[in-house]
Amino acid sequence: MNYLNVLKVINLTQNRYKADKFGHTFALIQEGSEIRELPLIVRNVCSNEICCNECTKTNVTDINNDELVNKLNNLKNETDRKKADGEIVDVIRGFKKCSSVKSLIDLLEIVMLDEITPAVALCALKKIVELENFKLHIASNKLSSILNTKPNIDYTKTPILEKLLEIIMKGDNNSAVVGILELISIDRVRVLPFDIFKNKISEEILCRVTENKLNIDDLCRSIDAFSKLNEVKTADQLWIGIMDKSDQINEKNVIQVFRILHLLKKSRKTIMKLLERCLKRFWHYLSTDDLIEMLYTLRLTKCNSNIILMTTSRWINTNIHTMSENNVTSIVNELNNSNYVDIGIVRALERYIKAKHSTINSPLLMVEIMNYCSKFNIRSENIFEGCANYIIQNGSNITPSQFRDLFWPFGQLNYKPKSALEFWTKVESIMNKEFNNFKTQETLDLLLSCVYLEKHPLNFVHSVFNTSFLHNLFEYGDKNDYTKIKLKMIDQCMTLECDHYRGPVLPKDKFAKSIWCDYRIKRILKEINSTLENTFQGYKISYSTILSRLPLMSIYIIDALVHPNKFEINSRYINFKQHPGLCTAILVHLPEHYCWEKEHLIGIETTRIRHFRKIGLNVMSINYEKILELKYPAELTEYINYRYKNMLTPC
Repeated sequence: MNYLNVLKVINLTQNRYKADKFGHTFALIQEGSEIRELPLIVRNVCSNEICCNECTKTNVTDINNDELVNKLNNLKNETDRKKADGEIVDVIRGFKKCSSVKSLIDLLEIVMLDEITPAVALCALKKIVELENFKLHIASNKLSSILNTKPNIDYTKTPILEKLLEIIMKGDNNSAVVGILELISIDRVRVLPFDIFKNKISEEILCRVTENKLNIDDLCRSIDAFSKLNEVKTADQLWIGIMDKSDQINEKNVIQVFRILHLLKKSRKTIMKLLERCLKRFWHYLSTDDLIEMLYTLRLTKCNSNIILMTTSRWINTNIHTMSENNVTSIVNELNNSNYVDIGIVRALERYIKAKHSTINSPLLMVEIMNYCSKFNIRSENIFEGCANYIIQNGSNITPSQFRDLFWPFGQLNYKPKSALEFWTKVESIMNKEFNNFKTQETLDLLLSCVYLEKHPLNFVHSVFNTSFLHNLFEYGDKNDYTKIKLKMIDQCMTLECDHYRGPVLPKDKFAKSIWCDYRIKRILKEINSTLENTFQGYKISYSTILSRLPLMSIYIIDALVHPNKFEINSRYINFKQHPGLCTAILVHLPEHYCWEKEHLIGIETTRIRHFRKIGLNVMSINYEKILELKYPAELTEYINYRYKNMLTPC
């Protein structure tokens, strides 16, 4: 579809420019199920006629005749043109050697303004702007003074500037026209007549866009220059030129189009859809730097494009073995910031770590990969074993913060390394050496990761539960509930699981303002209530039960407690250890309770189950998503019975 043809049917304009040559309107463009209102350039050709894509009604035969004459002239003057090109190069070199505006103007008078090309005219204007800006910068030596100082321009200079502009506008060098717009945006001291140059060159660019003359490079440069001049609406109107030149987009200039996405407003999504279609053709030709910049642009513009992210995953899966450590680090960081994960990226990282874990030198790479696993709950054996080996080999050479980032996911996702003895020996050595250098929150995370993995840091826990540490912890604004939960979890884990720990140390909460309960759990238990009662006949089921001997925390709320009728009143006060296995805790596990592959529970949930078993309860786990998948009562009954037969008994 030629998008410029859309404008031929438009007969309404609004908000004319001062020259009354252009107006603008809006058009509704439909792409699939999406309809967008996009700005369009409208060109006034006659007093009562609106037209785009053609300046005047020129006879096609005349155009063909003009082209033929031009070709003949080019053939006749080929020798002269080569000679002229050499002279142009000499003139440009002469411009670059000029150290003052006066010498430059003298040189322009020698070469005769009427005979120079647009490229030479642009070079002359650039040199004038450069000299004037540099002169005032030296004079003031302060940036703030530059912005408020007007250049002392000779009265003979302005006609020369306007003559150079006229040469560029009359020529067919589109790059030179866009170059003037870029020059205006960097001319801080206003050497060029700002309003005159900006209005004329803006109209010329819009005119050439409607005539479909600018290529992709010129369009992207124009959008960037208009944005620097705060002409955001004008920049937004150039989307139609990019759409009509979409066949020019390739692996060499696609990133240039990506760079201007954040400069567009209303047309951003339309250009994004175009890029999605283009990338399918040449994604395998992109370089690593191109991919990193593409991901950065997506994050900068806050555009959610699953097609581009899936294409990125495909590229990573194909090329990760050729990437350097710095490039892998940058890409994982961008994926982390983009909140994107899929099986292709995970498998690529697994292959990379498995192949190179022993030769990885950059701790930043391992930190980024483990942060990525931590954020998306990716419990990958290859990645975690590679990280464990890295800690064993290089743990002494990393900073305390880096060690925390590498170690925390092991406990968070409940992964126990195969080389356990070497791993824990190294971890203990690092914690002994760097304990006083860890930040308070890092210390809590390290201890919490240990207790999740059933390792009891008895040598360090007493350093946490002392007046000095707790004072430092809460002195710097860490009085939030999450910090208190960490402390309570460490204290409770040590109390229940470590025989040499004399706890609990922290005082028990007798009252709570509110305890958060997920409504999804209540709703699903209400739906399967009758099935549970049939399974546990002769027993009473109490919902959202809080036990007195456990801390007042949401993770210690029993979703459904199955107990004999005689314990109905005092079930929360009963000592379950005296009657092990008599009562059953039914826990509903939501999607976020599982690791990414949906097979293993995360660390805090496995600890929760372990603690309920420690106090004498059976534990029956129910998968929330699995219940939703069951369509018939018979399937639900079969699943509940299966979970009942496989429930965990007290430790």
